[in-house]
Amino acid sequence: MPFTAVEPANGSTVRNMLLAFLAACSTLACKSREERVRDAAPLDSTDIARDPGVKTAGVAGEPAIPRDWASIKARDTLTAIAAYNSTTYFIYRGEPMGYEYDLLKAFAADHDLTLKVIVVQNRDSMLALLRSGKADIVANRLVPAPEDSGRVAYTRALYQVPPVVVQRKGPPSAAAQLPPPIDTRPTEKRGARQGEPNAGSASTAPPPSGIRARLIQRPADLAGKRVTLPENSPFRWTLLELADTITGDIRVVEMDSSSEALIRSVSKGTVDYTIAQGNLAELQGAYFKNLLIRPVIGDSKKVAWAVRRNDRTLLDTLNAWIMDEKRGALFERTYRKYFIDSRAYLARVSSRYLTSETGTLSAYDDLLREYSPQLGWDWRLLGSQMYQESRFKPNARSWAGAVGLLQLMPATAKQVGVRNSRDPEQNVRGGVKYLRWLETRWTDNVTDPKERLKFVLASYNAGSGHVEDAQRLAAKNGDDPKKWDDVAYWLLKLSEAEYYTDPVVEFGFCRGLEPVTYVSLILDRFAHYRQFVVTRNASIDRATPAPESNHRAAMVGATVLDRRPALSANGQRLGNTETTTAPGRGER
Repeated sequence: MPFTAVEPANGSTVRNMLLAFLAACSTLACKSREERVRDAAPLDSTDIARDPGVKTAGVAGEPAIPRDWASIKARDTLTAIAAYNSTTYFIYRGEPMGYEYDLLKAFAADHDLTLKVIVVQNRDSMLALLRSGKADIVANRLVPAPEDSGRVAYTRALYQVPPVVVQRKGPPSAAAQLPPPIDTRPTEKRGARQGEPNAGSASTAPPPSGIRARLIQRPADLAGKRVTLPENSPFRWTLLELADTITGDIRVVEMDSSSEALIRSVSKGTVDYTIAQGNLAELQGAYFKNLLIRPVIGDSKKVAWAVRRNDRTLLDTLNAWIMDEKRGALFERTYRKYFIDSRAYLARVSSRYLTSETGTLSAYDDLLREYSPQLGWDWRLLGSQMYQESRFKPNARSWAGAVGLLQLMPATAKQVGVRNSRDPEQNVRGGVKYLRWLETRWTDNVTDPKERLKFVLASYNAGSGHVEDAQRLAAKNGDDPKKWDDVAYWLLKLSEAEYYTDPVVEFGFCRGLEPVTYVSLILDRFAHYRQFVVTRNASIDRATPAPESNHRAAMVGATVLDRRPALSANGQRLGNTETTTAPGRGER
């Protein structure tokens, strides 16, 4: 019977791999029937034993972390491991995006949770970190593989996708004129120095061949062919199954590379064939016109999220949410946005603002780098605030008259010496000058730099007078007026007559949700930027604190009204600006 020869990058065949696999399978005979049934359980939660207060081993000596659903709710945080690639999770024009990221964010919002993302590129590393208790869920276009049985449990399918052959229908020169795509964050082999190519990666593949390979018309045509896959690709099992039905071997090479990178290598002629998820391959085919995306070589596979097998309540909660949301428009709309809308995909991958190792957030990065040191801020933090204010649009103007990248009100602009708020340099210089004034105003009041940053941002949004009112309410009611979480609670209360008429309140009514949400969104976005946007001065990374935001108070679904206060001695707000909207349940 023919078999599929799988070659790791070192060229060894997979006969040894198959023998090892069979040996591993034979160990199952030593287990009791109950153990075998448990390890081979279907990918749902019906047979997973509940482990109250699941505590998993920490990594590198770190203490164990409770990871059951109750502890997730108690922490208000869902920690997800995700890959940085062209569909799962990425940053485009300053905003975190992605099919699975958007869905996870929606799930977290529906359950009053903060979503925290840890980026890992290697599939085995993802599952190892999940099992060690470093995260709650893994999202990476995961197709369940046989070796996952007994290690993790998978949710209901997010979608089904067939495995397809990706091959060239035209010469590599047809792709030579395309701009270099930046749709993925380059992975680096463990132990390699920064900037070195991975051993065995597509970037070190042989030069393009001038001989055009015969097109694969049907799966059986793969006999005798060399197919390159990412390491640990679930489609190696698809090829093993296919090899049992055809005459001749299929030679499989596994490389430490992403599926996108291998598809590009096929286009450039350094790889002959790869197998990929059909929807991803079609997107790449819209970009690389010399690719042929066919034939389909097997049944459609489910793509799902992975959780630990003993996290039954989390798995049940995710499954119920997926089933419920699939009855509505969320899943269909999100899938169309990232997998069907090829024009939007082409616009993203062709853009210099699809952030990766290049470190480009906007056309104004140089201004951010120039002026952020005046605040002692990481330039990416100021960039996150700029995005929140204007989406990096220098001509942005609010209904209340705030203008420019940092949305300066006319009175504020005049007081900080800005003549033309639409001029990017003047606007950033003036905005930073106003932020410095706020920083000075809060220095003695709030001595902790991490906490003070939140007070400064809230004051930029709503006026320091309202923030001081919330401080006085916090002190009156036994809370800490120097802790943002406590003050944020009372800032929210300033929209209620019972509280904005309190004798300690000097500046009256305030839509407190707006500054509280403003602070949370800026700090959350900054956390994303810190992972992917490279700073030219590593010391800034070490010097700038990474403040935690009050995500609990930042209610997703509310309209965010960014209110620009003019500079005044008492902190009184002189003007209002509406510039951004947080996506609501009906807008995702």
